[in-house]
Amino acid sequence: MSPTIVLVHGGFVDGAGWRGVYDVLTADGFDVRIVQNPTKSLADDVAVTRGVLNDIPGPVVLVGHSYGGAVITEAGNHDKVEALVYVTAFAPDQGESVDTLLGGFPADGPQPPILPPVDGSLFLDRGRFAEAFAADVSAQDAAFMADSQVPWGLDALGGTVTKAAWQTKPSWYLHVTEDRMIPPAAQTAMARRIGATVAETPGSHAIYVSRPEVVADLIKKAANG
Repeated sequence: MSPTIVLVHGGFVDGAGWRGVYDVLTADGFDVRIVQNPTKSLADDVAVTRGVLNDIPGPVVLVGHSYGGAVITEAGNHDKVEALVYVTAFAPDQGESVDTLLGGFPADGPQPPILPPVDGSLFLDRGRFAEAFAADVSAQDAAFMADSQVPWGLDALGGTVTKAAWQTKPSWYLHVTEDRMIPPAAQTAMARRIGATVAETPGSHAIYVSRPEVVADLIKKAANG
């Protein structure tokens, strides 16, 4: 029985960005579910993700992009999850948060253009969204992503992991060499720490939009692993 693939989006976006990956995987016969997290708090997003997992009858490969990596790190402790795939994603350990990991980013590298919080939520600077998040996406699509941002809650950014699933589950990591949101050096450090099987590709933080075949290929390797 092939595992079901469950896709978890990151901050500032929603699950619609997974459409290209979804199309590739379903064409290859996989059952795919896409989690629509509110991204207000890590605890809520983990609960929503676990709810999706509860409704799946068999094994699961759980995939997270960016902040979604923190979600799958906690939700991946679900007994149906057999493998984790991090797509240029945060991979915190117990007691860590995305905010903790951001604090360790190289100070001399590109900095995510996150605006000061408003009513407990974060957004990216619309004028810098394309260059930081979606440099290899069409200008029209990048503009749409910038103008349709989902508020990213401070409780999502600061939510800490209580148990890191990668400690006991096999992990894969897609290292994206031109990412300007999560520096390649930080990706390397996280992938090495979790003992992931690593694939590398050029591309932006929105690699799941711009190169869905590459993302789907790594997911298929995890599913067949």
